[in-house]
Amino acid sequence: MSDTATIERTRDAILEEGVVLCVRLGEGAPLLDVCRAAVKGGLRVLEMTLTTPGALDAIRVLAREGGSLVGGGTVLTRDEARAVADASGRFAFSPVFDPDVVDEAHRLGLLAVPGTATPTEILAAHRSGARLVKVFPAGALGGPAYLRAVRGPLPNVPLLPTSGPASESFAAYLAAGAVAVVAMARPPWIAVLG
Repeated sequence: MSDTATIERTRDAILEEGVVLCVRLGEGAPLLDVCRAAVKGGLRVLEMTLTTPGALDAIRVLAREGGSLVGGGTVLTRDEARAVADASGRFAFSPVFDPDVVDEAHRLGLLAVPGTATPTEILAAHRSGARLVKVFPAGALGGPAYLRAVRGPLPNVPLLPTSGPASESFAAYLAAGAVAVVAMARPPWIAVLG
């Protein structure tokens, strides 16, 4: 049975913060230093993509340190959802909608945030119990204009755009109906954060 209260608290914390920092770095990058600098700078929700070397260890360390809300990204399988839960992550983001992964994440008390691109996928993910639905890749799909168009017929689905929002476009995505945004940790940000 899932821990619904924990899932709801995680969702509420993401909505309150408004910005999730997606951390996808290469081998040898100062992962923990980047994450700690982001938290110090006010970006407290960290999505560690499992494609980042050392992501699960970083989730474990940051969860223990406190001060941030950390979870896994690019979670594609039930086993990966379990690994995020074992590392004390609080959520499982995915670039795709896989009902099995959503179910497993919920069973583990993780907030499942599946990725979708079409209205059909968005509605299916929402109906599966996803409390937030990721729109990916939001920029390539049309950015805020696409989000606004989808919100028309699906006004009650809480949409979280990713792979498109940047500091200069956050307001436009929020005005188009996003409940929060996901920004990528890219090398220029890393230089500023470091």
